[in-house]
Amino acid sequence: MNKFKLICPLITPLDSSYEPSREYYKLLMSDLTEMGINSIFPLGSTGLFSLLTMDKKKKFLNIVSEESEKKETFVGIGSQNTEESVELAKYAFDLGFTSMVLQPTYYIKPEQPWIIKHFSEVISRVDANFIIYNIPQLAGVTIEAQTIESIIDTAGGKIRGIKESSGNIRYFNDIIYKFGSKIPVYQGQDDLLLQSLVAGSSGGVCGSTNISSAAKKVLNLYVENDFKGAEEAQRNLDFVFRILNSYPFPSSYYYLFYRKHKIGGKIPLPITTMEHIPDSFVTNSLDSLMRLENNSTSS
Repeated sequence: MNKFKLICPLITPLDSSYEPSREYYKLLMSDLTEMGINSIFPLGSTGLFSLLTMDKKKKFLNIVSEESEKKETFVGIGSQNTEESVELAKYAFDLGFTSMVLQPTYYIKPEQPWIIKHFSEVISRVDANFIIYNIPQLAGVTIEAQTIESIIDTAGGKIRGIKESSGNIRYFNDIIYKFGSKIPVYQGQDDLLLQSLVAGSSGGVCGSTNISSAAKKVLNLYVENDFKGAEEAQRNLDFVFRILNSYPFPSSYYYLFYRKHKIGGKIPLPITTMEHIPDSFVTNSLDSLMRLENNSTSS
């Protein structure tokens, strides 16, 4: 079981004033502990890092450092520029975090040499370990395999994994083939978790774990060599994934978490999706998720 890892890319729970909430974060940690999720990834795409000011990112990291119940933590340090990534990585390191997740800069589409320069600058200036994060649908560009190889070769052993979230299974399989024997490769799309485990991945970074244990069930059954059970669990996970993607990512993740706990949390401005999600969707979704959890527990 130690070979495999399931990482929760955390939502960033905000209070009614749009500030990171310690109270809400503790609820999230309690949920993850109950599910058996022991690894977390704050300030990633699900955490809407790009919509948070540097001050709010640092406030949230302070909460994470104090309230995460000793969970293994991979801190997202993504930014539209290299200097902010360095600043946030150094701040996280000073808090005691030693593992960072870094993706290419965004908005101005970077060329592959830019990506190499961005990674090399951050890695050389921060005494931490790093996970390379490929998410072209948001970053605007795919990190090519040759670029990954260049980053690894010049990082002095600091690269400890790859999070691959493109959804392109051929690309994913190629990354597994080229790097999977050297460092862990994690699937970032929940609906491809089982397929990726079969291909040789080391686990997944699954956003659904913010509200559901379905992904944990898939991993557990796969590790136990119960492949038929794992297939059924993946179908359940696909159902959860469809619910969560009923509205623009990641609005449903936040709203269902807030409504599950009957709290008045917010989602970073300027996103307005939560204001238009009907109560019927929330009620039906939470009822369905509860039935799924109960059936999984009894099976």
